Amino acid sequence: MAPRGRYAGRHRAPLRWWPALVGSGALVAALLGVALTLDGPVVSSAAPGSAATAGTGHVTGTGDTTVSLSGDTPSSRITPPGSRTAPAAARAPGPGALTASPPAAARAAAAPGTSPESDRITVLEDQVAILINRERERAGCHRMRTDERMSVAARRHSADMARLDYFSHTGRNGSSFVDRLEDAGYPRRHAAGENIAYGFSTAESVVEAWMASTGHRNNILNCDALATGVGLSYQGRTAYWTQEFGRE
Repeated sequence: MAPRGRYAGRHRAPLRWWPALVGSGALVAALLGVALTLDGPVVSSAAPGSAATAGTGHVTGTGDTTVSLSGDTPSSRITPPGSRTAPAAARAPGPGALTASPPAAARAAAAPGTSPESDRITVLEDQVAILINRERERAGCHRMRTDERMSVAARRHSADMARLDYFSHTGRNGSSFVDRLEDAGYPRRHAAGENIAYGFSTAESVVEAWMASTGHRNNILNCDALATGVGLSYQGRTAYWTQEFGRE
């Protein structure tokens, strides 16, 4: 999956620079990554945790890339002109590297406190959920409710990516988004998908980026999804976004 550059996280395919993200006319460095889906029109049949591959999504450029649920393909990400090097892709953990729970920093980020900064982050997360539901309503889908368990999973993953400087649907502990949802108390059988992004400073820009990518858009407009959770974390001034989708 997966921007100072900016990057957004279903299918890895090359990125298109679209004028809609350029409010001032300046080029916005935004890179789309991968949105993993376990259900929906663009995904092959697969049970959560299986090795089946997700369908391809068009981001633009040199063609589509097929990606498996087990990890990222480095070639699927493009670093925008003038951007910094993208965060390292998640590497396969060595013996004994798997852990049962996210790092302490990620756990702490799962429940924002009441500081002005955490309040601002919560507002941005809520704005993403609102904008996503507007897109769904335009497409004839019902609104998704916000599930706190899914929000916890999303915040943990965003915090982990920001803290450890990587961008992937596979956590540094080897976890899939289904694993992370289950760890947060959400039934894995209802896990539907995940979008990730980084480098977008506003809710509007990250939603616009996801909607401009076929794979991410299909996650958003999956009418079978009933619940969602959004997580935002920062590495310096760089925003890392995660949105989870579920069918319960």
